[in-house]
Amino acid sequence: MQNESVSESLTYVSDEPDIKTLKYAYDQTVTELEGYFDLCRTSYDDRRNWWPGKSRDHRKHGSNAFPWEGASDIECHLIDERITRLVSLFMASLNRANIRAFPVESGDIARGKVVSGFLKWMVSSGYIPRFYREMELGANYLLERGILISYVGWQREDRRFLQKLDLDQIAQVSPEVAVAIQDGNDDEELVALLQATFEGTTKKRAKKALKELRKDGLAELPVVRRQVNAPDVKTLAPDGDFFFPPYVTDPQRAPYCFWRTYYTPQELENKVVTDGWDEGFVEHVIDKYRGVNIDSIEREQEGRRSISLTDNAYEAEELIEICYGYQRLIDQEDGAEGIYCTVFHKEFSGDEFTQGYAKFELLNGYEDYPVVVSRLSEDSKRLYDATTVPSVLRGIQNQVKVERDSRIDRNSLATLPPILHPVGQAPSDWGPGRMIPYRRKGDLDFAPTPPSPTGSIEIETTLTDLADRLVGLDEGSSMSQIRQQFLVDKFLSHAAEVLKMAYKCFQRFGPDEVFFRVTGIPDPQVLDKGNPDENFDILINFDVQNTDPETVQAKTQQFVALNQLNANNRLNVDSLLDVIAASIDPVMADAVLQPVETAQQEMVKSVTDDLTKIFSGIEMPARPAGAQIALQVIQQYSQQPDVAQRLATDESFAARLQKYARQYTFQMQQAQNAQIGRVGTAPAQMGEIDTQNL
Repeated sequence: MQNESVSESLTYVSDEPDIKTLKYAYDQTVTELEGYFDLCRTSYDDRRNWWPGKSRDHRKHGSNAFPWEGASDIECHLIDERITRLVSLFMASLNRANIRAFPVESGDIARGKVVSGFLKWMVSSGYIPRFYREMELGANYLLERGILISYVGWQREDRRFLQKLDLDQIAQVSPEVAVAIQDGNDDEELVALLQATFEGTTKKRAKKALKELRKDGLAELPVVRRQVNAPDVKTLAPDGDFFFPPYVTDPQRAPYCFWRTYYTPQELENKVVTDGWDEGFVEHVIDKYRGVNIDSIEREQEGRRSISLTDNAYEAEELIEICYGYQRLIDQEDGAEGIYCTVFHKEFSGDEFTQGYAKFELLNGYEDYPVVVSRLSEDSKRLYDATTVPSVLRGIQNQVKVERDSRIDRNSLATLPPILHPVGQAPSDWGPGRMIPYRRKGDLDFAPTPPSPTGSIEIETTLTDLADRLVGLDEGSSMSQIRQQFLVDKFLSHAAEVLKMAYKCFQRFGPDEVFFRVTGIPDPQVLDKGNPDENFDILINFDVQNTDPETVQAKTQQFVALNQLNANNRLNVDSLLDVIAASIDPVMADAVLQPVETAQQEMVKSVTDDLTKIFSGIEMPARPAGAQIALQVIQQYSQQPDVAQRLATDESFAARLQKYARQYTFQMQQAQNAQIGRVGTAPAQMGEIDTQNL
């Protein structure tokens, strides 16, 4: 292709996409990324312990077997063990992390708290489908393949299902249609009414339904049963799903990128109705390009370098490969920039009957590509000059495997050493209780066994300790904790960017209002779209030391002790209670903790119930908590005219009420005595102003 025309097609927007140029760019990108694909294949093999010649019995066979045929060839899961531990740490951190939205402008301060609650609800309620599952997959990709790519979009779809309806059911949906059918109106008018009422009904189906209704009183019509209107987050394999040009340093500055995915024919047909895909293109790819090799879907472009023990490759006849091409294009008229998306097939560029793409559109409202990209290590500028955990630990894992194999082989020799016998007189059998003939004593003997490998265990221990230090899993090293926190922060920063983009998608494509509820807030919250230009810094943070129960206990005790200095009420005790309960057990905390307002209302109700019983002559004890609220209620209760009159005339009633109030006063004095015990006297005061901590 002419370089000038290719460059122009990939730079400027036109009425229709240049599919041949897009196919050329896609093929060139995949070819030039082969070096990175090879790194991913090697990392895949190293993590899963695949190597050429591996056998089911974990023994070496063939002419290259060393040191002998049948020697040990055991698996060593050093890499997989550490990746799994880090993934577990990442997910535990995400589950227990604090999600906050900080406004960038002062006008958004009041909205910041509601947005923070909304983001927590998005994650915990399932509003973002499969969020934790996608993040777990992403954590594995980040560690194993060095790059994490998350797609963030918006899914709006009506799921229609055929359902048999009678006239009564149709009347519930639309009484006008049922009346028109019973009145025997014109067929063309009835067909139009059915199409308007039951969205997605073709003219042919409407005529058939009308005929069935008149004959049997039942008809099959499409009914919307599920409506999907939510963020769509997907983790994409950096070596099999999503590709940037190999020279890219900043993914958002790339001129183009590609997403390869797979659909069933039913899903493609649905795209024609829901997303406006070209019907001719869909029919063509279903007819000509149905079927992909499953073995290549998760094995990158050319498959793994080694073969598995069982061949799992097979043809998936019901899958069709589809490519999304994202381009940053310029309008030649005014120089405006936009993100454009083209849906095409990598082997079809169109013909005289069918256009070569399913859809070409401007992604309205998008300033960047709809993906978030993170790297495991920023040790080079190019995106695909990646470092992976398997590449760092490969040599250590191989050496640990050698040490284990050598010990197993040595034990095999010790169990049954080689047997020495006269030439040509090998014993025909060997084992416990066997009859072994010999001419003279000493004809049969065992060969000497190698000495015990005293340094092998020490070498393996040194290597595994080194592996733990390299990935931040050495529990005894303070530097490992820093490394561990660094990796967790990188993962949580990626999750924060995903949530930020999901929130932007909600503002652009979501419903006008969303009702949600989160723990700690008594009433359902309402969030509207707000100003689409508003900006929030979203932070997800978690201290890895909080995974240590002793550290959490020490922090909790320090905060509880700090409450003794809380004379000016700067420390929110209720929030501290939430944090402590959540650190003990988050699930139980959600079950037993109630909002502050609810707790206060319950305390007021309990005290008023007690006062009712006291009024009727029953003496009641003080509640174990809530003394300050109780005294306020008692004071307001005593000031009521009828209660004040009875207090003046009824000594028994006054005594019961005073005893009840004194018990709450004693509770508050006990709390104050804790401070007196610390300073030796009552707190310093000037009138009612506490000056102890000035």
